[in-house]
Amino acid sequence: MRNKIFISHANPDYNEQARWLGLQLMTLGYEVWCDVFNLKGGEKFWTEIENEIRNNSCKFLYILTRNSNQKDGCLNELSVAEAAEKQIDDKRFNIALHFDSQLNHDDVNINLKRKIDLNFKTDWQQGLKDLLKIFNEEPKAKIRETPNFAFIQNYWATTYLQDRKPIEKDEAYTSNWFPFISFPENLYFHNFRGMIPRKFNWKKMPFPTYGYKKLTATFGSCYDFIEHLPMTEKYNQANSRVYNVSKILNENFEDAFISNRTLRNMINNLTSVGFVNTLKRREQLMMYEMSNKVAFCFREDVNDERKFGHGQLVGKRKDRQWHFAFSSFPDLVHNVFIFRSHILLSENGELVTSKRIQQ
Repeated sequence: MRNKIFISHANPDYNEQARWLGLQLMTLGYEVWCDVFNLKGGEKFWTEIENEIRNNSCKFLYILTRNSNQKDGCLNELSVAEAAEKQIDDKRFNIALHFDSQLNHDDVNINLKRKIDLNFKTDWQQGLKDLLKIFNEEPKAKIRETPNFAFIQNYWATTYLQDRKPIEKDEAYTSNWFPFISFPENLYFHNFRGMIPRKFNWKKMPFPTYGYKKLTATFGSCYDFIEHLPMTEKYNQANSRVYNVSKILNENFEDAFISNRTLRNMINNLTSVGFVNTLKRREQLMMYEMSNKVAFCFREDVNDERKFGHGQLVGKRKDRQWHFAFSSFPDLVHNVFIFRSHILLSENGELVTSKRIQQ
């Protein structure tokens, strides 16, 4: 009964590919024959291999690489598969799986050029999907009602993991999450009615503010505004509401005036805006506004002295410069600042404004 999928490959050079493919197919319920699963060292295996191809296989999968393209053992298996294909009159019996990006189509064995050639060179999962599509269109490969998970588990434990053991050692944990060292002690709501000039530009303030119910929410005390809003010199600080930031973040504090969720959103906004405003003042950085974030990058490669041990921050791409860039946002649930990486392009020392080109 022809119910097995035979996997041919160059042994041992491409055992990993054959093992991965075989385990994927077995997990899906297909019967698989491959020497990495079915043969042990020292066996007289050629007779068994020939019998499997001629009499038991419904599909012959040829892992096509530079090695298998010229190795005698692989070509012998291919020759038997050619005979089996004619015997059962199945033009889809032999399927080449192209795993090797270094093997050009012009160099492929002439007997394989006429076969179905599936691309596994860059994406094994997509290649597997294409292979399963062929199986579904012509269901000669039968699926077991219950996959042989016992065999798969036993093989994984006794063979694949035999020489692989956990390594106990300390290593540095690198992350794009940076913990907050501390927050401002208080969040203030100042009532500056009648003290703010018309059309006052709040963005020119050296620290962030947030408007709420005609009040000014900020981490700064009322005295921090005197230089920018001179009339606040006579402001009575008793008119300000004061909330402890630690209680908001750690004890979910709220009152009838404002909910905890709104307080946390304000702290999140003020922290984010404060960070962005700080970087805007750095002359060595360039800024690029994205849809919902602001990214920064260095004008020149500050890693010339190998401060970071490896990598570039600025480089050349055709007629433009590329820049490693980053954006960031606070995550108050985990008490961290999270950084995201980007690539930005510049021309003549300035960032390209076209979003299409940047994309």
